[in-house]
Amino acid sequence: MNSSRTRIVAVLFALVLFLPTLDQGLGLSSRFSSTENRQLTGMPPLNFPHVRSYVKQFDRYYKENFGWRNALFYVYSRWKFNVLNESPLPEKVVVGKNGWLYLGNSYNKVVDQHRGLQPLSADSARRIASHLIQRQQELAKQGATLYIFIAPDSHTIYPEFLPDHLQPSEKPSRLDVLKQAIAQTNLPFIDIRDTLRAAKRDHVVYYQTDTHWNEYGTLIGCASLLNRIRHDQPALPPVRLADYHIEQQNGGAGDLTTMLTLQNEQKDPIYYYIKPAPERIGRQTALIPNEAVGYPSTRFSGTGSGRLLFVGDSFSHGMMNYLPGYFRESYFVRGSKLDPVLVKAERPTVVVIEVVERNIYQLATF
Repeated sequence: MNSSRTRIVAVLFALVLFLPTLDQGLGLSSRFSSTENRQLTGMPPLNFPHVRSYVKQFDRYYKENFGWRNALFYVYSRWKFNVLNESPLPEKVVVGKNGWLYLGNSYNKVVDQHRGLQPLSADSARRIASHLIQRQQELAKQGATLYIFIAPDSHTIYPEFLPDHLQPSEKPSRLDVLKQAIAQTNLPFIDIRDTLRAAKRDHVVYYQTDTHWNEYGTLIGCASLLNRIRHDQPALPPVRLADYHIEQQNGGAGDLTTMLTLQNEQKDPIYYYIKPAPERIGRQTALIPNEAVGYPSTRFSGTGSGRLLFVGDSFSHGMMNYLPGYFRESYFVRGSKLDPVLVKAERPTVVVIEVVERNIYQLATF
């Protein structure tokens, strides 16, 4: 290699080494933003003389924030997904069959749970049941009835689209074990797995590119919950699907494709636009910031009877479109704790605790 070519190669090599720093200063790749659904590490403060800990913290910060990182992931994601048909983030997103994506093991070992590798012991199930019974008794003294509602994982409702090497176990699931323990009590426990399996024969009930159920699945879940509550409280208006206008439209991209930066290319084929009849629409009356969980609490008024306090996770968001129309007042809180002070202030007649299937362990401390 002659000297001119050597100098060109050296300059190009130095430029490649310098590009990440140049990008951090000038934002050359700013159009490629992070979509991995995680909190990135910020620049750590220098804490002299604890230099070793600072080096470790800075190393983590740099790995997550170095220049061109998001652009490189953008290219890598397309190579893995489109060419190799593999997930670029297999611990976060599992690539299934026929365009289906599933949440990966980064989220409470959800895949291992369904493969039977993270079983729930009978003793643990009994402890959860005992804790919930204590909650039930406390609420009963305040005039409220407690209902436990489980939103199934998409792995449970659509196992047929999971990859062959990640098929669910045929042994009783964690939810099966818990349900068996709670069956020994009088606690209202709403398990809608069979209902959703039956409903999916007519309509898709979960998003293919998202971790959650779609609007139709949400409506079916709400109807099951309301029917169970109405069994104890007949004053609640009856649930009729005829009260809802259901329209099928083209779908969009969900949180799983967004994590892979594929939100502009991989979209759900179906979206259900659902509009309740006027008498079944709850009117939002307040949006209260909740810095502890990062999501606001929401208050509604409706034409039904009773006061609902609903504490749940992200699956509860869509339920706000349907449940408030059946109560006089409703208050939705995102979280994994039932605050006695809140219960005392709200004076609910019905309390619903909702958790997604992969997080049923949270019921032990709710």
